[in-house]
Amino acid sequence: MPPTPGAEPPRILEPFVGVVAGGNHVAILVDAAETEGAFDVVEVLAHPGGGPPPHRHAFEEWFRVLEGTLTFTGLRDGSIVPIAEVGPGRVVVVPPGSWHGTVNQTTSPVRVVVVGRPGVMSRYFRQASVAVASMTAPPDREPPAPAALKQLAEQHGIEFWRPGAGAPRGS
Repeated sequence: MPPTPGAEPPRILEPFVGVVAGGNHVAILVDAAETEGAFDVVEVLAHPGGGPPPHRHAFEEWFRVLEGTLTFTGLRDGSIVPIAEVGPGRVVVVPPGSWHGTVNQTTSPVRVVVVGRPGVMSRYFRQASVAVASMTAPPDREPPAPAALKQLAEQHGIEFWRPGAGAPRGS
């Protein structure tokens, strides 16, 4: 018999926190395992100069900047270029399959919450990062570089940009 709605008490979960290539801290706030893969939610602390290489994937993402200004990149005329500077409270939606990236081009940290649907980010970040105790703790070793993550990224449907990669999937 399924539980009666409201019969289960709230659960308190400790987020996984890790440091990825480029030094950004990532906290998994809602793991895809908690939502049966429907979605996941991460918080990113992007340090100056930090951000993932341009990439694309089959899941949709919603970014909400909490603090600072984040530069979003996208594909234009066969090249990845800056397309928007996004400040606190603004939301950016990245459709599935869209080439994109983010970079903190400021001198201060940027905080952003990212929702992915379906949930793929949480599994990838657990494997691609070095676990740390908090969003400000340094890692005890360097996280894997993007070149070392190619196979892991492919397992999660993530493709890193390379010149000439602008053709739609399957073409």
